Amino acid sequence: MAENGKCICIVILVVVGGIAALIIGLVASSLKKLASDEIGIKYDTIQKDLSSNTEREGLHSGPPGFEFIIFPSVYKSMEFDSLKCLNKDGVKIILDVTYQYKVRSANLREVIMDFRDYDGYKKVLKYAGEAALHESCSHFNTSQFQAERSTFQDDVRNRVTTRYESFKADITDLQVSNIARPSEYESAIRSKERAREDIQVALNERPRLLTEAETLKREAETTAEIIKDKAESDARILMNKANSEAEAIITQYQKEAEAYKKILDVSGLGFTIEGFISYLGVRVIADAQNPVYIGLESPAKTKY
Repeated sequence: MAENGKCICIVILVVVGGIAALIIGLVASSLKKLASDEIGIKYDTIQKDLSSNTEREGLHSGPPGFEFIIFPSVYKSMEFDSLKCLNKDGVKIILDVTYQYKVRSANLREVIMDFRDYDGYKKVLKYAGEAALHESCSHFNTSQFQAERSTFQDDVRNRVTTRYESFKADITDLQVSNIARPSEYESAIRSKERAREDIQVALNERPRLLTEAETLKREAETTAEIIKDKAESDARILMNKANSEAEAIITQYQKEAEAYKKILDVSGLGFTIEGFISYLGVRVIADAQNPVYIGLESPAKTKY
C-alpha cells in the first residue's frame, strides 16, 4: 500500500508538472513584444487569422503561438547609388538619390494583405522608386540637369510621392546628391566652354587690336608720306641739278661753237677746214694727260 501510494504521488506530481509546463509554454507563446521603433499586426498561426488592429511598442498578448508581422514605425532610408537612366536627349545619366519612407500605420493591414511582410513591401517600394526616377529623368534634357537641378529634384519628389501613394507610404527628405553625365559629354562641354571663353577674350581684345592696327596703319601712312616727300624732294634736286648741268654743257658748247665760228670766219682767224681740224688735233693733244699718237694725211699741216 505504501508503495502504491508513493507511485500515485509521483504520477500526480508528473502530471501537475506537465500541466504547469504546458501552461507556462502557452502563456509564453501568447506574449510578444514590440520595440519602440516597430509596429505590427497579430497573426494567429493556428487559425490563420490576421488581426485588424495595429499594435505599437510594448508587451502584447494574443492567441497561443501567434506572431507579429512587424514593420518599422520610423522613417527608413531608400538609397539609389549610381542609378543609370536615359534623359530626354537619349544621353546616359548617373544619379545618386536618397529619401526617407514609412508605411502608414492606419493602412498596415491592407499593406500586409498585398505584400505579406516588410521585405516584400520594401522590394516593391524599391522598384517603384526606381521607376519614378527613370520617368523623371526622361523628361529633362542634358543641359537642364545642370541649369535646373532643383526643378529636377522637385520633379523626382513629386513622382515618387505619387507612386508611393498607391502603396500607402509617405516620403520625406528626398535629396539628389549627384548627377553625373558621360565623360565624353563633359569633355565636349569643357571644350565648348573653353571656345566660348576664347571667343569672349577675342571680343574683349578686339577694340585694343583694332586700335593697334589703326595706329600701325597711321604710322605706315605717315612713313609712306615722308618717304614720298623725300623722294619727290630728291627728284626735284636731281632734276634741278641735271637741268643746271645740261644748261652749263649747252652753254659751254654754244660758246665753243661761237669760238669755232670766229676761228673759221673771215673776219676772225680765217682758218680753212684743214687748218681747223689741225687746230683741234693740237688742242686734243695738248689737253691729253697721256702721250697721244696721231697721223694726219696731207694736205693737213701741223703749222700754217
